[in-house]
Amino acid sequence: MFGRHGFFRGHFRCHFTPRINTIYKGGSYKYIGPCRCGLGPHAYYLDENGNLIHGWEIFDRDFEGDRKRYLMERIKYLEEEKKRLEKELKNEW
Repeated sequence: MFGRHGFFRGHFRCHFTPRINTIYKGGSYKYIGPCRCGLGPHAYYLDENGNLIHGWEIFDRDFEGDRKRYLMERIKYLEEEKKRLEKELKNEW
């Protein structure tokens, strides 16, 4: 009924192994795009050094401080982006 590969047709073949001795807490990251597996909130980011990082390597479920700091940095970035866009819009008129 769903083909030879089952209902999800191979979507569960996307497995990631953690990078040993690498910690990606803090810092700033730029969103690149979604993960190819299409399951869950996976995404790719670029760090300050230009390294490509998977989303699960950045966020730790157990430490609320990093999540709060990330959200504060994101809010600050979005406010700066808003000011830049307002200035750009003002200069167009």
